Amino acid sequence: MRIPVSAIVVVLFVLASPSSAETFAQYRCDDGAQLSVMFPEKGGRVFVQVDGKSLTLPQRLAASGARYAKGGVTFWIKGNDAQLKRPKSKWTQCRSG
Repeated sequence: MRIPVSAIVVVLFVLASPSSAETFAQYRCDDGAQLSVMFPEKGGRVFVQVDGKSLTLPQRLAASGARYAKGGVTFWIKGNDAQLKRPKSKWTQCRSG
């Protein structure tokens, strides 16, 4: 049986205990996109909700900041600023807050 990624993300959000060190952030992008991002304690990936979809993006090599990508979606973060690239779209600037 295959479980949808969106169900997994919802379960992770619900089961995250107060003692765990997951970090949550909200981003607003110049193209109007809004992202909810969970950075798990152990790193290596992020869980992103954007455009009505829940995605798990594994970490990729980056010369600066942290870059996560899979399936044509790239989320690149440095400090409070980030960039988002989706299939058939240009890069857009995003800010937390």
